[in-house]
Amino acid sequence: MNKSTWLLLSLLCSGCVHMRSISTTSIPVERDHAVESTGYRFLFLMINFKNDYVNEMTKDLAQQCPDGRVEGILTKQEDIMYFPLFAHAVRVSATGFCVKPPVATATPPPTAVPSAKAETTPDNGFQFGAEQ
Repeated sequence: MNKSTWLLLSLLCSGCVHMRSISTTSIPVERDHAVESTGYRFLFLMINFKNDYVNEMTKDLAQQCPDGRVEGILTKQEDIMYFPLFAHAVRVSATGFCVKPPVATATPPPTAVPSAKAETTPDNGFQFGAEQ
């Protein structure tokens, strides 16, 4: 076989990965507990009939953080081509941080007590509660 046939055959049998989209939410201050979930779907002839794997990722992230909420989520979608025109796949991954809600204290904050002294306004020096 000549070189052009080998080149064409090698291009048809090679695979590649493309990063299609990336998104993130605001990253929290507390980053102690990281959570991660990945969804994968194989596509024949690039036809995707269901996107259920993405819904399962949301449930998986929530189960990893039962007593808090997931913040700072970074999602990535990768398109994988195994064999051109026939075998493709989509992989979506999401990572984030489980943030626990702050613990409420039992004591109420102190309240300000008004004083009995006369108050003055800064603009004209007029005194309230004092005789003129």
